[in-house]
Amino acid sequence: MIIQCDEQGKIIGPIEKEFAHSEGQRQQLTHYATWSMVFITSGKYGIQLKNKEKHDQQSAGKWDMGVAGHNCYIIKNGVLKALSFKETLIKEAEEEIGLSLTVVDSLGKFLQLARSELKNPIAFFFDTFHFKEGINNEFVSLAFILTPITKLQFKDKEVVDFQWLSPHQLSLFLRRNDNYCSPLPMVFNKAEAFRKQYLQDFFST
Repeated sequence: MIIQCDEQGKIIGPIEKEFAHSEGQRQQLTHYATWSMVFITSGKYGIQLKNKEKHDQQSAGKWDMGVAGHNCYIIKNGVLKALSFKETLIKEAEEEIGLSLTVVDSLGKFLQLARSELKNPIAFFFDTFHFKEGINNEFVSLAFILTPITKLQFKDKEVVDFQWLSPHQLSLFLRRNDNYCSPLPMVFNKAEAFRKQYLQDFFST
């Protein structure tokens, strides 16, 4: 069960993912999604290749942003509990690429850690928006993940490959290829704007 909401992000309640993604419903029913770009301290973004056997036809076998997933419900003490964006990001990062994240709540703290000798991955949510394009209809919270770690594990088999590209290389990749999920260019542009505003002086690219 994933989280249905209105276009302003107000939660309506649980909805089956299969139904929310079904033909005729996918364009109409807004639901929560947690997205992120992963940036390594050596100056490159990471993009993932989705397993063609474990995704729907819109994303199977395509390159996508670093970590992403739908906010879902879990059963806790016999009651359905909606996972927050923070909880979802931690869960998806661990399952998809094997990163154990610390999600930082304030920009100041995130930048303070970024300036330090970073030993473990950190993340900060820097944007929230309604994304409706084609068949997509999601209320998104977008995070910037900063990591010193390049060795990844594809624990749930949703990801089959991962590559690190400099901002320039990723720009070229998006211009020269079309085998990627439709939100990737927009998410990359948002992450680049954030990086240039706040992290430009910390990491060479």
